[in-house]
Amino acid sequence: MAKFPVQEELDFSIVSAKLTVEAMRDSGYKDTDHALAELIDNSVEAGATTIEVVAVERPGDPGTRYARAAVSRIAVADDGEGMDATTLRRALRFGDGTRLARQDRGIGRFGVGLPQSSVSQCRRVDVWTWQNGPDNALRCHLDLSAIQAGEKEVPVPVPDPVPAFWRSLDSPGSSTGTLVVWSNLDRVRWSGGRKTLEKTASLCGRIYRKFIVPPRALDIRLIRMVDHGTDTPERVQDEPCLPNDPLYLMANTSTPAPFHDRAMFRLFNERSWSIKSENDVHVRCSLALVDAIREDRSAVPWPRSYPNPGGAPWGKHADKNKGVSIVRADRELELDLSWVNNYEPEERWWSVEVEFDPALDDLFGVVNNKQHAHSFVSGAGFDWREAAYDGESRGAFIERLVAEEDPRAKLVEIWEWIDNQVTQMRKERGKIRRGTRARHPQSQQDIEDVATGVVEEQKARGEVGASDRAPKVGDEEKRRQIKDSLERHSVDAPTARLRSSEIVDRGRRVLIQSVALGHSLAFFEVESVGDVIEVYLNESHPFHAHLIEALGGSEGETAEDLGQRLQKADFTLRMLLVAWARYEDKLPKGDRRQAQDARMDWGREARRFLDVIEA
Repeated sequence: MAKFPVQEELDFSIVSAKLTVEAMRDSGYKDTDHALAELIDNSVEAGATTIEVVAVERPGDPGTRYARAAVSRIAVADDGEGMDATTLRRALRFGDGTRLARQDRGIGRFGVGLPQSSVSQCRRVDVWTWQNGPDNALRCHLDLSAIQAGEKEVPVPVPDPVPAFWRSLDSPGSSTGTLVVWSNLDRVRWSGGRKTLEKTASLCGRIYRKFIVPPRALDIRLIRMVDHGTDTPERVQDEPCLPNDPLYLMANTSTPAPFHDRAMFRLFNERSWSIKSENDVHVRCSLALVDAIREDRSAVPWPRSYPNPGGAPWGKHADKNKGVSIVRADRELELDLSWVNNYEPEERWWSVEVEFDPALDDLFGVVNNKQHAHSFVSGAGFDWREAAYDGESRGAFIERLVAEEDPRAKLVEIWEWIDNQVTQMRKERGKIRRGTRARHPQSQQDIEDVATGVVEEQKARGEVGASDRAPKVGDEEKRRQIKDSLERHSVDAPTARLRSSEIVDRGRRVLIQSVALGHSLAFFEVESVGDVIEVYLNESHPFHAHLIEALGGSEGETAEDLGQRLQKADFTLRMLLVAWARYEDKLPKGDRRQAQDARMDWGREARRFLDVIEA
């Protein structure tokens, strides 16, 4: 007869502790910087005035290119109130946060921040905390290896002075504080300390922008140290975390010059709503100043001319900050793109901030890692007509939502107001952009510069083509490759040398050249030479004479000549479109769908390139 263990020998836990912790590792933190933000939250809640985020690197082989690249430990230290033994032990329990009772007033949420964020990035976290100087600190830890081996309780905190290695930081010099150290890093997104701190600075500067500026003036420091195996690490970087304001209404921020010390946007509109208490939802909208997008009308001198302001450093900065900023208790939860048309580069020039009270967490759908407010952002573009019953008026629709206790009843007006403001800002932005630009592309070389800006902008957003993946070569080799390509297309040697030098010296990614392609039926050809996209316009095709040359004009022409020339170009362009339509018309049904898809894709790409010039 089989022998069964007695009931006392079995584990009847509803959930396996080992599997639960492993699941917690995949709890949805977008990146290392978001996990670090959880630790900064704890420091803010503890009343810290100084918070130090530290990336510790191992010294690499001096003979390698990536010496000092690997991060061995990450730490967050603060001069907050510190914890006693019981509070420390509870802080390392999942779901037993020490500030749950205050969650409706602070930036904390479900009490999972410290352990959950830590295990999402590393296999061991050590915490030192002190309320009577760092020599009297208590230490506690979580170790995933021990948990997997059967450890079921948070270890009892033990007296342990803050190690000498960390005493070079400012926080251990305070009478109270906490130090959290991640080690055995196995899920950190970026291996290098510089990149880790750069990403953290951008995110945390945005999340805590309202804390960094006065009157709070929270000091968040970004520190990179090298561990040489002694108690004295080498400090190679120590920088303040600057506010990163997606509304661009603040001064002295991380925005590149010339807008680092002044606002780049203006307040467009703002409004408050009262849901549970007075004015517990506040929305602000901002729109770019003319100074940021029109050099010819800017009162702020630009460092240099940019044919496309989106390609300027401040334009690229704004592109990373586009969207609707959702802010809870002065702390940003997320920068949501639900209201943004990602195909439109111009979307970077407006911004919206929605700030709400923590008492509305359930209504807004705030998740436990404080990175998303899913119920609120789901309302982008909300149309009550689609949700209403047939024949139901808007008023009747809202009344029904109220009667059914549908949370949308309290949010519809806010959603519609934001939709309206975004529409108005897009129109206003269009008015600013219309008119004489700082430098309208006049020559083929101007067009190459502008097109290069669009290509580089797309590459920065992760839209990568064959030319972006090309191996890097030196300038001389690059000139030779382009010159050879031009000569293969029957360009004479002196012109080929001149054009190849222009492309390389100006850092262009696009070359446009008119050549005779003989009996080719194509009116242009495309090649990639290294990272340069080459467009060869076929002079032998009627398209060239009827459109390209017609649009070129001639010196001393009369108004009548100009009118005839434009009429000819207009006729040619329309005939080209009809030729494509007839090409699609003659294709078999299956091939016709592919051609239609290609037309749509080309149109989408053309829209983005043509957006850099005025209609």
